[in-house]
Amino acid sequence: MTPRRRIWSELLPLEVVRAPGTLALLRRYALELSIAVRPETAAGLPDLVAACADAGVPVAVWPMIADEDGRWASAGNVAAFGAFVARLLDALDARRLAVAEVVFDLEPPIEALRRALAGGRGALDLLGGGPRGARGSPRWSDAQRAYVELAGAVHARGVATSAAIVPLVLTDGSSCGWEQLLGTPVSAPPWGRVGAMLYTSLFEGYSRGAMGREDALTLLAWGCRAAARRFGPRAGASLGAVGKGALGDEPVYRSVAELREDVAAAVAAGVPDLSLFDLGGVLARPPAEAWLEAFVAPPEARSPRETLRARGVIAAAALVGRAAGYARRLTSP
Repeated sequence: MTPRRRIWSELLPLEVVRAPGTLALLRRYALELSIAVRPETAAGLPDLVAACADAGVPVAVWPMIADEDGRWASAGNVAAFGAFVARLLDALDARRLAVAEVVFDLEPPIEALRRALAGGRGALDLLGGGPRGARGSPRWSDAQRAYVELAGAVHARGVATSAAIVPLVLTDGSSCGWEQLLGTPVSAPPWGRVGAMLYTSLFEGYSRGAMGREDALTLLAWGCRAAARRFGPRAGASLGAVGKGALGDEPVYRSVAELREDVAAAVAAGVPDLSLFDLGGVLARPPAEAWLEAFVAPPEARSPRETLRARGVIAAAALVGRAAGYARRLTSP
């Protein structure tokens, strides 16, 4: 499989991203740009896409709706999300511009995720807030069908799709338990590519000391192998984090060496299609070239030593997913 390298840009203003120096940096390292676009920044998308085309930088649009509507794509907001995707693509069509891909960032609503990461009852609220538990949300089967249709509509425009997924769903097997618990339709829609968000700095940092660097590397390698088994050549992985994102408290890499280790572990596990989170962090922690060189340089594929602690986390997550999938089948109408 030909290696691909993509970079996310979530919080940088679009005018910073389309600046000649930024685009020259992306072009130098042959990076594909995945640009977050929100309702308040949507008007600037056509100018950014035009600048990327002139600079020879492939660009994917990464839609995000209002936070009160969940921000990311999920089972409960498919109508709002689909309308925003259509709005963005219509605006590009009007300028005779095109993007290579639309990214569907499949995550629970942002406020639910914030509560879950805070601990306590927030985690239980997240598990209860899927499509059956949210007022006004569609049934799971209806949400899946809607995302199948939405992906098909994007493909009909000649634009590819990709899904960014929470690593918990990789433990599901055929149960789809975590997909339903989190309200993230991964299996049914015909996504062109599926990238697991395998951020070692978040695994370690959000564990609040329960896991160390070796445990996080074990989870990364396991996630890449699981993605490769499940999605074959469509599998990808997101690495990071270099900088903070929408949550505002994301733990970040301590050094460039950690990114280099992550690339080596992902490639050794069979996933050469990699994305880096994110451009804002790279520019804010100079020299940017050091981060990008570590990301794109041919790595010495190296499998990390597995830890029992990480294997236990994976087994526990799989058990919860299977139980959830079984319970949903029993209670589905």
